[in-house]
Amino acid sequence: MILLYYSGGYGVSFFLRFVLRKILKYCTKSRGSNLVYTDSCGLCKNTLYYTHIYTGGKSMAEEIRFVSGQMPSLLYATKQIVAASAITRAIHRHERFTEMLYVYQGAGQYIAGGYSYPIRTGDILLYNQGDLHEVTSSLQHEIGTFCFGISGLQLRGLPEGHFTRAENGFVRPAMDEIDHMQALSELIYEHAERRTSYSDEIVSQLLPALVLLSANLPPDARAADQPHNLVLANRIRQYIGTHFPEQLTLEDIGEAMSMSPYHLAHIFKEITGMSPIHYMIRCRVGEAQNLLISTDYSATQIAAIVGYTNVNHFNAIFAKLVGLPPIRYRRKYLENMQGSRLQ
Repeated sequence: MILLYYSGGYGVSFFLRFVLRKILKYCTKSRGSNLVYTDSCGLCKNTLYYTHIYTGGKSMAEEIRFVSGQMPSLLYATKQIVAASAITRAIHRHERFTEMLYVYQGAGQYIAGGYSYPIRTGDILLYNQGDLHEVTSSLQHEIGTFCFGISGLQLRGLPEGHFTRAENGFVRPAMDEIDHMQALSELIYEHAERRTSYSDEIVSQLLPALVLLSANLPPDARAADQPHNLVLANRIRQYIGTHFPEQLTLEDIGEAMSMSPYHLAHIFKEITGMSPIHYMIRCRVGEAQNLLISTDYSATQIAAIVGYTNVNHFNAIFAKLVGLPPIRYRRKYLENMQGSRLQ
């Protein structure tokens, strides 16, 4: 289901009517009687509504919709390439907002909420607020993504800042909606880059469409196709994700999980492809990246916050994993984001 509401000048109204009629004309051809299309434009009231409902077998009660009066806002939009040789954005979380990514090219691996998935062109990746997540490319393919930071997300039946429940998975293949996802992602990104009041109006109308379209896509089979030891590996992930600033050893983690360190390490590597200690390092570096791009803390202060007593050791580990030392990473990030510190 897509619902867009506009209140404002006629120029934007005309633009949105043109764009959405193109999208909905395609939907009418491909979806037939399953499509309900309402187009009303009262010029005297400057209002515009578009409703595109395709249930795909869902009843209206099952569809995911916004809580009444609660519409999400765009914090940032980026278009990026993730490559094996590129600067790494390590495992991290966003405590105050959520993200979604649309993969427009490539293949790789996605970790979110303790689950791991192969991803490919046409996938939508959903990040619940507060969930640890990471995207890595395969050795053969770069991943091209549109990334959208979203605040004020409130969907019916879900906690604030949540796109989905963990049991439904965090990947949605666009399938028949791939052309719409591509078009909406490009429009939102292009107008967010312009940073004008006119473009802001357009973004504010298109973003809810993108969110609802993504949230109502059916869960992928990849969500259910998880290894037998996944639950245990997720418990280990959650423990490390909470305690990584501490001076953790493999023995400490094993004691907390009531497991032998050897057995714990074996299961964790089987599921994640990395050791528990390496995962802890990635959590530390991911949190350090958050602090570098959202605060003015020094490298020494950040090192202490994420669990390193020696700033030189922290700098070396950060540079090895990310490809740049901490302060250079901060500078490069702020240059690329034109001073924005929202991610």
